[in-house]
Amino acid sequence: MARLAFLQALGALGLLAGAAAPVAASAGEPVRRVLTPIDWPAASLARAGAAQADAVLRPLRATAPAGLAQVNIPVLLLPAEGDWGAPRFHGQGTAYAALYAPAGAKLGLFGSATHLVAPGDLKLEHAGGAFESIGDGADYSFTRFGAAYTLRMSCDEPLKDKRCTDPQYLTDTARALLLVAGEKP
Repeated sequence: MARLAFLQALGALGLLAGAAAPVAASAGEPVRRVLTPIDWPAASLARAGAAQADAVLRPLRATAPAGLAQVNIPVLLLPAEGDWGAPRFHGQGTAYAALYAPAGAKLGLFGSATHLVAPGDLKLEHAGGAFESIGDGADYSFTRFGAAYTLRMSCDEPLKDKRCTDPQYLTDTARALLLVAGEKP
């Protein structure tokens, strides 16, 4: 189960980071993936304190030290205290995935410094800061410092677990995220 969740997250990371190849739009004009300008001065001001960042990063340095060094966007992670445990982490250039395993659920955090630019006649359905039920859980998408982030919660009992039904849980989770790494390229 954990391996499947990890593979799903890597697939989602591929979608986030994706190649710069255009996706065909309905009217023939392609949807383009472009780099998003990152507000590095704002990110520098928001960086977590050294003690907080070290508590979050210590387990990652032991398991995925190269992944952190390869990320060129602000890396948001959950604080060390909490029931989610240390994440599995995979970073690649302009995107990363952090996977947590709280009891009875899986929580993925995906960050990307790319976005899609659609032709004028193509309507995009999702707004930033949106909560969306996805069947086995929920997504919460938002932007910070110009980068796009998605929290994806999958629950063992998605219709009964408030973490997957109540938008406030993922809203509060997004507010708890700490900026702990990421460097301007």
